[in-house]
Amino acid sequence: MCGIAGELGFEVPADPRALRGMTDAISRRGPDDEGHYCEGRIGLGHRRLSIIDLSETGHQPMWTADRSLAIVFNGEVYNYREIRPNLEARGYAFKGGSDTEVVLNAIHCWGLEAALKRFIGMFAFVVWDTRDQSLLLVRDRVGIKPLYYQKTARRLLFGSELKALYAHPSFQRRLLPKGLGQFFCFGYTLGETTVYQDTYKLPAGHYLRVAADGQASLKRYWSLDGVERGSFCGTFEEASEQLAALCDSAFAYRLVSDVPVGVFLSGGIDSTFLAAFLKKRLGADLEYITIGFTDPVYDEAPKAAQVARDLGLRHTVKTIDAREAQDALFRFVEIWDEPFGDTSGIPTSILCGLARQQVKVALSADGGDELFCGYESYPAYDARYRRLQRVPLILRQAVAAALRRLPYRPLISAGLALQSGTRWNPQTGARYEKTLDLLETDGAGDLIRVMSEKGWTAGSVGWLLNSDPGDIVSGSVFAPSPKAAGGDALVDRMMRTDLSAFLGEDILTKVDRASMAVSLECRDPFLDHRLAEFAFSLPLSYLYKDGVHKRILKHALRPWITSEVLSSPKRGFSIPLYDWMRGPWRSMVNDYLSPDRVRRVGVLNERVVRRAVDDFYRYQGGRAEKIMLMLNFQMWAERWHRS
Repeated sequence: MCGIAGELGFEVPADPRALRGMTDAISRRGPDDEGHYCEGRIGLGHRRLSIIDLSETGHQPMWTADRSLAIVFNGEVYNYREIRPNLEARGYAFKGGSDTEVVLNAIHCWGLEAALKRFIGMFAFVVWDTRDQSLLLVRDRVGIKPLYYQKTARRLLFGSELKALYAHPSFQRRLLPKGLGQFFCFGYTLGETTVYQDTYKLPAGHYLRVAADGQASLKRYWSLDGVERGSFCGTFEEASEQLAALCDSAFAYRLVSDVPVGVFLSGGIDSTFLAAFLKKRLGADLEYITIGFTDPVYDEAPKAAQVARDLGLRHTVKTIDAREAQDALFRFVEIWDEPFGDTSGIPTSILCGLARQQVKVALSADGGDELFCGYESYPAYDARYRRLQRVPLILRQAVAAALRRLPYRPLISAGLALQSGTRWNPQTGARYEKTLDLLETDGAGDLIRVMSEKGWTAGSVGWLLNSDPGDIVSGSVFAPSPKAAGGDALVDRMMRTDLSAFLGEDILTKVDRASMAVSLECRDPFLDHRLAEFAFSLPLSYLYKDGVHKRILKHALRPWITSEVLSSPKRGFSIPLYDWMRGPWRSMVNDYLSPDRVRRVGVLNERVVRRAVDDFYRYQGGRAEKIMLMLNFQMWAERWHRS
């Protein structure tokens, strides 16, 4: 696991001082070693976190024997030991034992696409081809490892994080309204989009080839589009057996390491499944780490402790409160150097820091919800969609318009105030507004977009930005689409959308930055591409039936885990945002979102900001995420953005 950065000049030479500044900016991704190559138009930089082959033979940039190809590599290709003998049989000699050397020689031997088909892992890498002076930027199938780039007429800059690009004196900081609109709606940007013009995320499962003259072509080499829901024709028991075999392979690969490995344990089904397979089937004796909260509504530590007792695990728990979380919030924009709205990044960063005290590699159970139908919203929104389709759109829009004219904020606030000591839906107002938005949806894509909006709606975000961001979902997974057809079509589409958007752009971004900020490698066993392809081939009834989510995972766990853990309600990994925002964080909100500071940054409409803040504190039941997104943006802009 590492950090990479560099530049390719089209009209100018690469700058060695700027290259070093780029890698210094991401030094936490790789504190063990650094390497630079800068010659003519090309600059390649690398920061190394030594996990496999700790010797100097893993140093990068790494070259082929004939000096035709050079690579800077971030990630792991877990099956490199199986690939290596095939290359040795073809005459390739190896200096060390790293997976990077295998990756480089595989590309030299078979070409990029043929090599990629052989790789099992997570990666983002860049290859310089001296033969035609071209550059290849490549990202893994699911998008676990990040890669950003900015392309202008004069040069291409690339890096594992935006802060690497910020460090280059030629980086251009022109904000992109579409990217800002996506952030304020969803808490993250979609697909290639970032908040800056001419600046992109390399999409998951893609590679970009940049020719010597600057011409660039983007190509997708993997997707789940060809995997049809229900194409697996075996019985439920046969599916369970195949799942176990795939997990044995995927989970064992993620244990490949020359340094200690630990596991994040939340007490949920996914991390429990991972822990059970690692201990009971693979015999791995690892460290398990859990974060808890002083607020019992959000605290899963007792469940995690029960799982640890059931399985006989070595278990560490750390409990955090509002003060510790607020301290972590001030580090938030240092870690996430782009506007990022997922506040679970706060406990995730604390969890990663705790894990790094004990291990250098940690396994996470991310992806289980998206692959195995874990979100309770899936059947709920499916039922809503079916009901909505029975009512003409024009009638639903009229009803929604009438309900919006009601004084619902003071009414809901008064109702909540009359309750004594209960915790009944503190964001009831936000849920009411979401229901009205759903009434106005037209088609499956529109419904999924509304379902995914966290803060501002696509239609209202322009008021906040003082500009028209245009159609913020065009070209994305939320773009309009034909109506869902077939019994499982909408649920399947929601799962695929979440895999691409919420998991790909939110969760994986969150975990990568939080882990690498403390020089911890985080691996995702569920996101083995073979496991993803298998999960999306299963009939939906194998995943969800009669109110039981993740049915096939729970079936596998029954011999090892108590029924109370299997049947306990799902809790997201989140903080008590509403309570903290109205309580200990209130002064901080009013400070950062004051008219003077909003005016100083000069992006948001100060009147819209003030009205949103005043409404949130005047009435109970408001949308805390809307306030948090504005707070996060202001903190980010003051730290990173220079207009």
